[in-house]
Amino acid sequence: MGQSVDNLVLEQLRLIREDLKRMDVRFDELEANMRAEFDDVKSELHGHTMMIFGLSNVIGQIDKRVEHVEEKLGIK
Repeated sequence: MGQSVDNLVLEQLRLIREDLKRMDVRFDELEANMRAEFDDVKSELHGHTMMIFGLSNVIGQIDKRVEHVEEKLGIK
């Protein structure tokens, strides 16, 4: 009877080990997905940053043109 208890315990340990292996694979997949999503967010953020810099450059150019027109018209 002692040997059958040992066999039951060993069987449960084997099942637990299999579950842990499956969980490890799932966590690896989850980590890979999270890294991919993080990279996508970084790319989008970089694109938005570049767009903001571009817009600020255009706004600066418009401001200079307005100042030039104001000087020509004697407004300033």
